[in-house]
Amino acid sequence: MKFSNLAAICVAMMVFALPAGAQNTDKKADKMGVPLDAAPNPVVATVNGARIMGSDVEVARGQLPEKYRNLPMDQLYQPILNQLIRTKILSAQARAEKLHETKAYRRRVDLIAERLLEEALLAKTIEEKVTEEVLRARYNKTSGSLATKEEIRARHILVKTQAEADKIIKELAGGMDFAKLAAEKSIGPSKTRGGDLDYFSRGQMVPPFEKAAFALSKGEFTKSAVKSPFGWHVIKLEDKRQSKPPSFEESRGRLGQELSQEIAQQLVKDLTGKATIQRFEADGSQPRIRRVQPAPPAR
Repeated sequence: MKFSNLAAICVAMMVFALPAGAQNTDKKADKMGVPLDAAPNPVVATVNGARIMGSDVEVARGQLPEKYRNLPMDQLYQPILNQLIRTKILSAQARAEKLHETKAYRRRVDLIAERLLEEALLAKTIEEKVTEEVLRARYNKTSGSLATKEEIRARHILVKTQAEADKIIKELAGGMDFAKLAAEKSIGPSKTRGGDLDYFSRGQMVPPFEKAAFALSKGEFTKSAVKSPFGWHVIKLEDKRQSKPPSFEESRGRLGQELSQEIAQQLVKDLTGKATIQRFEADGSQPRIRRVQPAPPAR
C-alpha cells in the first residue's frame, strides 16, 4: 500500500471515526495484560509546546478499520502522527477563535461523552461477566456437544468435455497417477495441488459432484464422467472421516462475541425497562396517534 494512500485513510478515519475506536484500543491493551495508562507513554511530538503522547498514537490507531489497525506500527506511525499534529494545530486555532465556547460545540462534546460512558459501562459489564468459566460452560453446551458428521477428502480433474473426461478415466484405469494427470489436464484452480479439494462435508459441493464423491470407496475413482455446471469431472476419493467439533480454543473468539452481544442486549433491556421514557415528534410536539394498518386478509 502506498504511503500517501495510508495517510489519507488515517486522516479520514480520525476525522470521522465514532468514539468506538477508543474501546478497541482499550481491548488491545487488556489483551496484552497491561492497562493503557500503565504502558510506557513517551512524548512523540510537541506542537507549540503541547505534547502528543505515545498513547495518543495508540488511541488513534484503534479508530482505524481492522485491516489497517493490524498493520505493523512502523507503517502506521508517521501517517497517524502527522494527523495528530494537524489536529493539534487546527484545534489550537479553533480555541483561539473561541469555537469551544459555542453551544453547538458543547452539545456535541456532551453527546460524545455520553457515548463514551455507554461504551465504558458495556465494556465493564462484559468484562465482569464473560469469564473463563462462563465461556467453557457455553462451549460445553453448544460447540462441545455438536454431533460429528461424515467428511471426505477428494481430488478431481475438471475438463470442458465428456470426451476429455472419458479419456482421462481410461488413462487412470491403465495405471496413470491421478494427481499428475490433474496437474497436467485439469482446468480447475485445484490443479496446482494435484486436484486436492481437502476435506468437505455434505452441502458444500454442487449436488452432482457431491453425490458421486460420497458414493466412492476410499482409493476409488469415478468410472464415468460427472457433469456439473462447471464442466466434466473425474473424482477420486482419498479419505473418509468423522469430523470433530471445534476445540475450546478455536471457539473462544466466537463464543466471546456471542456472549458479549447477549450481555449488552440484556443490559440495555433491563435498564430500559426501569427508565421513564417520553417520546415526542421531530418538532418537539406531543406524539400523534397513529392508526395501525390492518393486516391483509388471509388467502
